[in-house]
Parts: sequence; structure tokens; C-alpha cells
Amino acid sequence: MSQNAFTVRFDGNGNIYEPKWRLSAQLKGSITSGAYTFPADKVSFQPVFTTGNANPGPVPTIQQIGMPASVFLQTNTEKYLVPGSNAPFYNSSNSNGPFYMEMGFSMTVAGGAYLGNYPAWTEFTVPVEMAAYDQYNNLIGKSVIYFRLQIAQLSGTPPNATEMSLKLASNAVNGTLEFKTMQDYTNGVSVSYPSALIVKSNTNYQVKVKSIQSQFTSAAGSTLPLDAVQMALNPVSGNTGTVFPISLSTSSQLVAKGGTTQSANVYYDIKYSTSANDNRFVQAKMEDYVTTIQYEIMPQ
Repeated sequence: MSQNAFTVRFDGNGNIYEPKWRLSAQLKGSITSGAYTFPADKVSFQPVFTTGNANPGPVPTIQQIGMPASVFLQTNTEKYLVPGSNAPFYNSSNSNGPFYMEMGFSMTVAGGAYLGNYPAWTEFTVPVEMAAYDQYNNLIGKSVIYFRLQIAQLSGTPPNATEMSLKLASNAVNGTLEFKTMQDYTNGVSVSYPSALIVKSNTNYQVKVKSIQSQFTSAAGSTLPLDAVQMALNPVSGNTGTVFPISLSTSSQLVAKGGTTQSANVYYDIKYSTSANDNRFVQAKMEDYVTTIQYEIMPQ
């Protein structure tokens, strides 16, 4: 782990109000060194601190922003360090100084026997593009950072490595529930994404789900409670995993567990739904409400 791997800084002057801003990290190409390729999903970023100057201050914290605890890279795919901030950039023109906010991150490279596949002192360059967007997906700014990984001389026998992966199908990355008719409010609504959760593990595993934000929030600031939406997984044919339906929460909740998949992929359908005659939706303003859901896989 590199404790202070990089800092992202935002600067501005005058009146600033930027709600629901986002920050992404995108690996620009494969991590290679000659004939060797380093697996992108072994590299991850963790938020460490925020600091800065704003009027009125202070700048928002990691918890107030709502940031995932760890984000793993994926080649040529944007991974969001801030999926949609709960706290806006805010500054008044009456400020005695310019607005700025710095966000510090650490970088972790996963340990494991795979490191023994590379000759001693093999060095890799990791080009990562950081990009910030406003709530309408307009680019605020971007910059490319180059990290260096070097595999030193290894000794001893590495332990058997636990290898697990969890992926979402592209059509399930932005799950959407829509209320269009009176029957939707009466009967509730649901949406299913077939074979959308893909799991691979060489050991017994469990999958947990939590919301990064504390509630559903609209761009206008309206809210809905998380537990108004339920989610459930359904094992696809050949998958012997056990599933547990939940209502969304900020707590990590068990939604599935299973034995080793023998390093083969197994699939789950994902279903999101609401209850019939839920007065919270009847009384809600007609807006789009969002939250960010984090899926986690770990050994049992």
C-alpha cells in the first residue's frame, strides 16, 4: 500500500454550487512490461482525507460525500471514486479566499502467489485518468497520473491465494424503477436483470450489498428512504448458491452465499422492487431519485 499515492484538487472563485458531482478513475490501456501484463483488478484506490477552504466551511468529509471504501481498476472502464456526491461544492463570493478542496487517496496492490509470475525487478507503469463531472455529465476537469509498480526479489513459498471476482453486466449498472401509471403505485413496481451478477471463486464466498448514500436523493434535494426499495438475487441454472432478499440499507447485508465455483463463472438474476400501496411513493414529488449501491464479495 502507498499511503499517500495521489491527491485530487478542485479550485475555484466566487459563487460556486455544484451538487451531485462525480469523480472517476480510468485505466488508460493495459498494465504491461515487455511480454508481461499485470492484472488491473489487483490495483485499488481508497479515500484517506479531504481538506480545503470554503465559505462557509468546512469542506465536506469522505462520509458526507459518500465514497466507496475501495475502488478496483478495470482496463478502459471508468470506475467512480465518487459515484454521485451527497455534498455539493459550495462557496460564497463573500469568501476571504479562493475555494479549494483536496481529496487524498491511497493505492493498494493485492498480495498473492500471482506476483511470482514476474521476474525480479519487473517494473510496470499504470496510467490512470482522473475525471470530474457535474450532475449533467459535463466535464469539470481531468488529468492523467502515472503510477509505477515494481516487483522486487521474492523469497519463500507464497500461500495459496484466494481468488474471487464479482462483476455486474453492463445493462444492470444503472438499475431503474419507474412509476408510470396508477396501477404502479397500487401494485408496486419491479425490474429484473437476467444473469446480471457474475461471481467466480475458488473458495466458499458470500456477497453483501449496501447503499453508499443514506437515502435516495433527487437533484432538487428531495429524498426517499432506502428501505422503500427491496432487492433480491435468484441463482441461474447450475448455480447452487443460497440467496437472501433484503431492503436497501447503508449496512452491508448478506444477499447470497455459496461454495467454491471451481474458478468458473456462476450467475444470478438481480431484481429490484417496491411494495404495493407504499404511501411514501404516492406522496413523493415527481422527480428522479438516485443512490449508489455497492456489491461486495468475500470469503465465508
